[in-house]
Amino acid sequence: MKKSGALDTSSLFTYLNGIWDDFGGVIKRKFVVSCVDASSGAYHIFNETSAEPIKSVVSSASIPFVFPHQIWAPNTYDNPTDKNLVCMDGGTVYNTNLVSAVERCRETADQDEDITLDIVICDQNPDIGSWEDQDNAMSNFLRFKEIRDYYDGLSDIYKFKQAYSKVNFRYFVEPSSPIAGGLNILNFNNATMTYPMQMLGRLDGENAVKSGEGFYYKMMDEWRDSPELQKEFWHVGHYITHHVQEEKRRH
Repeated sequence: MKKSGALDTSSLFTYLNGIWDDFGGVIKRKFVVSCVDASSGAYHIFNETSAEPIKSVVSSASIPFVFPHQIWAPNTYDNPTDKNLVCMDGGTVYNTNLVSAVERCRETADQDEDITLDIVICDQNPDIGSWEDQDNAMSNFLRFKEIRDYYDGLSDIYKFKQAYSKVNFRYFVEPSSPIAGGLNILNFNNATMTYPMQMLGRLDGENAVKSGEGFYYKMMDEWRDSPELQKEFWHVGHYITHHVQEEKRRH
C-alpha cells in the first residue's frame, strides 16, 4: 500500500479529538492556519469556521514526505472547486503568515493602532548548534527546511513590520539555545525533547518581556538604517540572534 508520508498521524488525530471533546467541541477564539494544495501549489487558509477544525490543524502541519497529506473532498472546505484539496504544510510556500493574522484582527479592530502582535518562532536558529550530514535524505531535507524557514521567517517579519507600520509589534520570541533539528523534531519523548523545549520557551518568553515591548522590532529598524550593521551582520536574522543571546546573558 502506498503512503504519502513516512509517519502515521492517526495518534495525533486521536489526541486532538480527545482535547476537542474535553472542551465540548467549541472554539471560543479566532484562529488561522494554512496549507498548500499539492495539486496546484495554491495557498489555502482555514479558520474557526472550518467544518473540520482538527483536520485543518493537521493539514497545516503535514510536512511533506514526513506526514501524509490531508485530502479534502469538494464541498467539504471553504471556496471548494470541483477537485480534491490535497493539503501539505503551509510553510512550504509561506512560513510566517502575518497578513492573515492582521486581516482577522481588522475584522474587529477599528484601526491598526488597536492591533497588537506577539510573534513566536520555533525554527532552529542555524547559528546555534552543530550539524553533520546524516546520510539520510529525510534528515537532510528537514535541516534544509529549518535553515530556510528561519531566514525566510525573519525576512517576512521584517518586511511585514514595515508594511503594517501602525500595528503594535510587541514581543518577539525565538529559541536562545539549540532545539530539536533534523529527524529529532519527530522525537516526542517528553523526558528528552518536548519538556526541555517547553521550559526553554518559557525562559525565552520571560526574557522577551523583560527586554520590553517592541525591543526586537526596534533592533530590526536599527539594522535597516545602519550600513555599518549590515556589513557586520549580513542578514537581519543574524542581528536579532545576536541580541537574543545578549539579552539572555543580561537577564
